[in-house]
Amino acid sequence: MMKKATILDVAKACGLSQATVARVLNLQTDIQVKENTRNKVLIAAENIGYKRNTVAANFRQQKTKNIAISIADITNPFFPELIKGVQTKMRDYGYSIVQLNNEWNKKLEQENFNYMMQTRVDGAIISPAHQETNFEILGNTPFILLSNSNHFSAYDTIGNDSKGGMIMALEKLFELGHRKIALLTGGSMIKDSSWRLEAIKEFYSKKNMSFPEDLNIKCDIGESSLASFSKARSSVRNFFASGKPITAIFASNDILAIAALHAANEKGIGVPKELSVVGMDGILLGEITYPTLTTVEKNRSEIGSLAAEILIQKINKPFKWQTKKIILPCKLVERGSTGPI
Repeated sequence: MMKKATILDVAKACGLSQATVARVLNLQTDIQVKENTRNKVLIAAENIGYKRNTVAANFRQQKTKNIAISIADITNPFFPELIKGVQTKMRDYGYSIVQLNNEWNKKLEQENFNYMMQTRVDGAIISPAHQETNFEILGNTPFILLSNSNHFSAYDTIGNDSKGGMIMALEKLFELGHRKIALLTGGSMIKDSSWRLEAIKEFYSKKNMSFPEDLNIKCDIGESSLASFSKARSSVRNFFASGKPITAIFASNDILAIAALHAANEKGIGVPKELSVVGMDGILLGEITYPTLTTVEKNRSEIGSLAAEILIQKINKPFKWQTKKIILPCKLVERGSTGPI
């Protein structure tokens, strides 16, 4: 029976110290190893048939090599690409993902946090379910929030410049001749929609105009994307029934925008000839609606990858950490749902 290859054997085979070899083979990320050195170790390990004992290595480091990602709504098409970005980056560091769904439910979110502590995850990436989310239950577990809300300014956050993206969309609608633009927002527990109303008021003010608040269409967010879609469609139907004249709708996310497209179609309102519709997020569904949806695109994969990278840094340097707030730009993607008056 052949003797099992050890780290010492790999070190001898590649002419490097055991410490360097251990850093590479145990996927330690607290100390950087040059790429050519890493490759040298990996080639030597493969040549002599070294097999890493993952459980033992993690036990020695007091790490589980598991990261939790807590999502507000797993049915929302916004999240899969973001989660993929997290997984791809975490795989590079030898981490596995524990995926949890809080369904915009504060109680369920706390249960998820308890589960994280019981399973001793090394860190967490969290899409908060509520503005009053209690993070104290996580103790010293490092975490990153997927949010751009100032409400969480005390924590590490990463998000998009939603206000900048919204202004970009409004500028395009004005360029197309639209002045009577309705604002469609979902009143979620976490995302304070009041800033959007203030943003559109500010935008109109800079155009020496005033935004009529009766063009602010509010709908309750549902526990799933389908529920949110149904509630938004009902709200837009009621708005159309009121007879208030508009030429465009800006929706705070693509699900709401697609609901507006459906309501317009039911009413016999032509898009984009009679009504332009703009969403926000850039989900895949917007590419297969009819007409295709103009949207403010957020790079979800980049958000996920960057959140994972920052979390790894925080896990490895917990005592030298400075709170980070990262805001990524948005991009306007023009498609078939917008046109001139």
